[in-house]
Amino acid sequence: MPTEIRHIIFTNEEVIRAVVDYHKRAGNPLPSGSIIRLEIQTEPQVRCALHIGLDDGTRQVSWIDNPTLAACLIFYCINQRIPLPTKSAKQLHMMNDKVTLVVHKNAQTDRGGARVA
Repeated sequence: MPTEIRHIIFTNEEVIRAVVDYHKRAGNPLPSGSIIRLEIQTEPQVRCALHIGLDDGTRQVSWIDNPTLAACLIFYCINQRIPLPTKSAKQLHMMNDKVTLVVHKNAQTDRGGARVA
């Protein structure tokens, strides 16, 4: 059975936008301020931290764990009309220092069989 594997590679700006939009939509917005930096960790799994300069002059770090980061990026793809198969395995990896959503999908078997004329 053929397997489709797609790699969707995100810029740091897209990761930040995905996280911010996801938290707003979930009714759990990030603290008010400016995002200073995005930090990516790969061990034990891909996750990220947003370093935020708060409006009161202090700084805060908000960690986004692997399942939440994956949800943020899937939500981003949906909003950007990037097609994703719903019945597929989705994992986060790093590729060329970029967060990458890897999508594995097995082709559906054609019950009628293939005909060659």
